[in-house]
Amino acid sequence: MKLFRSMRPVKVFQRQFSQGRSPIIPANLIKQKLANGQPVLGCMIAELRQPSLLQIIANTGLDFVIIDNEHGPFNIETVADLSRAARYVGLTPIVRIPEVTYSHIAQSLDSGAQGLMFPRITDAAQVKEIMKMVRFPPLGIRGNALSRGYTNFKGDQVQKVMDTVNNDTFIVIQVETKEAVQNLEEITSVDGVNCALVGPNDLSIALGVSGNPKGPEMQEAIASVINICNKNKVVPAIHVNDMASAREYAQQGMRLVSCSSDIGMIYMAGSQISAQVRQGWDSK
Repeated sequence: MKLFRSMRPVKVFQRQFSQGRSPIIPANLIKQKLANGQPVLGCMIAELRQPSLLQIIANTGLDFVIIDNEHGPFNIETVADLSRAARYVGLTPIVRIPEVTYSHIAQSLDSGAQGLMFPRITDAAQVKEIMKMVRFPPLGIRGNALSRGYTNFKGDQVQKVMDTVNNDTFIVIQVETKEAVQNLEEITSVDGVNCALVGPNDLSIALGVSGNPKGPEMQEAIASVINICNKNKVVPAIHVNDMASAREYAQQGMRLVSCSSDIGMIYMAGSQISAQVRQGWDSK
């Protein structure tokens, strides 16, 4: 049985380059895969700061990582190191920012993030302001600096770089509030939004059913997210902590699935080793 059901290509934001694509900007691999109808699978980095972790994750066959700068202990230097390592090994780095400020957005993107994830979204007006800060002129107000992490410390014609980055940056809106569910039609209609990702834990709390992500209220909300995203040609997505749920939501139609984290993977593997090896002593 396939993990993901058959997918149609997703229409992602594509700008006609006035001066051609800049060769110094690394391709956003998950955006390419999604545009070609391929689903993508990744995980969250929540605690570990060692860049070599990204090579290990890439060896597993995952497509992307979400660097959790909302709940994780990372500063901007660590975000830069992890983002650079991810790009070098073929993973797309997405940074979940702690709050919507220009400095959090610009520094994360300048350091090399190829996508941003925005928590606690409630309405389309909020998302429109986000898109202004995310994008370079003429689409937004982001300031430009060349020879930074996002250009691999190279330079090129300014407008060519800005057009390429505007096209390539992957924007994820989290659906974890009641208002986001209610306003998702308008939110996913905002130009430049690529993906709406359900956070089951916070959403279940917001819906008054905390600790019951599989209950009818949550399942109705998740089905609504998938339907609205498909209607507006936005990628439906979810983050879960276990493989069974990841597989279930992939089969329901989630095209981007984030499963577990560095913490969860180590804990799960360590627990299995501990239980199985100790059985050898217990059986004596």
